[in-house]
Amino acid sequence: MYLRRNKVRCGETRRTYLSIAHNVWWSGDGTRKAQSRPIVVASFGVEDNVDVDLARELVNVVEKVSPKYASRRGEGKAVTMRIAQEVRKIEPFLKLLASRKLGLSKVLPPLADERAQILETLIRDQLAEPEQGAREDAILASVRSRLGL
Repeated sequence: MYLRRNKVRCGETRRTYLSIAHNVWWSGDGTRKAQSRPIVVASFGVEDNVDVDLARELVNVVEKVSPKYASRRGEGKAVTMRIAQEVRKIEPFLKLLASRKLGLSKVLPPLADERAQILETLIRDQLAEPEQGAREDAILASVRSRLGL
């Protein structure tokens, strides 16, 4: 998995959207030749609103804690889509963690191992019990209580 930058032009303005993506080898529809194609696992939104360094850390953590499915050759797309389906359930939570508005990177410890451990715990807990339709303020309160803020 990697942090994908998708540049979009809307009229005269340009925006860059960030997302978690994973490349899979598949042929697509019809008679198209097989090639590596990205599958977006979750979206962070517009780059201006995202703490890019923290988003990179979140990509690594999501890859580490996401569900593991056994697969055989040629099943990469199906397996990646199943993983994406699980991760998309917590997409609002991931967007909030990576947002500049929350400022989580300022609160997390400076050591990479400690930061990763905290993020793993937050995401693993959320994947185990995703909050369906949770509002941003409820997610924010949950994160703050877990971090003791």
